[in-house]
Amino acid sequence: MRAGNPIPTSILLAFDEGKISKDGQKLTVPRKKNAGWVIDGQHRLAGIHESRTNINLSFVAFISLPVEKQIEQFVKINKEAKNVPTSLYLDLLKHLPVKTEPEQAKERATDIARTLLKDEESPFFGKISILAAPKPGQLSLTNFVRKVAPLIAQNKGKFHVYSATEQIGIFANYYHAFEHAFPDAYEPKEGTSIFFKTLGFGALMNALPTIFDLTLKIHKGFKVEHIVDLLKKIDDFNFENWQSMGTGSEIENMAGDDLREKFRERVEEATGGEGKTLDL
Repeated sequence: MRAGNPIPTSILLAFDEGKISKDGQKLTVPRKKNAGWVIDGQHRLAGIHESRTNINLSFVAFISLPVEKQIEQFVKINKEAKNVPTSLYLDLLKHLPVKTEPEQAKERATDIARTLLKDEESPFFGKISILAAPKPGQLSLTNFVRKVAPLIAQNKGKFHVYSATEQIGIFANYYHAFEHAFPDAYEPKEGTSIFFKTLGFGALMNALPTIFDLTLKIHKGFKVEHIVDLLKKIDDFNFENWQSMGTGSEIENMAGDDLREKFRERVEEATGGEGKTLDL
């Protein structure tokens, strides 16, 4: 509020009495204490009051609305009303004139998701839902961006030194490698692949930096065959355990740690790999 950036939605009021002008352009209410009640927007008004900032706001007002109807409106807004999908916000980021570094990373991750989704040769072809709720076997754009954006964030993401094309290649080759190394888990006879569920995708992304470093160290590249060669060293890894682990960031981290440590045990200790070009 102090920065002059109020939430641009209306405050909802209920006045006990009031008059509307004949042209319908003006509402007049008695100038007295408790002339009405705020049904929705209390926190915004409190924030403005605390900020001592002069901000114009829009209002929607009821006149002589019974208390039970006021309650009904409050319940509709705070319980029944549905938020727009987070993926819609991600899809609109590209239209913002000025973006923060986190927003830039999310925008780039969204572009990567769109490219992988449309490429028929991509392991993510048709498996990322941009706006609609994801179907079984699909990742939501929100989930994809949540894990990919930190990996490509400017100056601090693991893969920020690589071009957009190379970043796309990293994620595509990584998933293709698991497709070849663990076909039963990648395309199970029954159910949905754990790799395209929130837990599985999150765990694989958590393990990616370690697998990337070790593969780059040993093979000097990150081609599918390079990754598969090293994944074969953990061909006894049981991804079925992930199906029953539950959900949540903590479980996701545990699953990723299990995969990363198993991989690290079977492969030479990573020494890292730096450079702005990559053999894909």
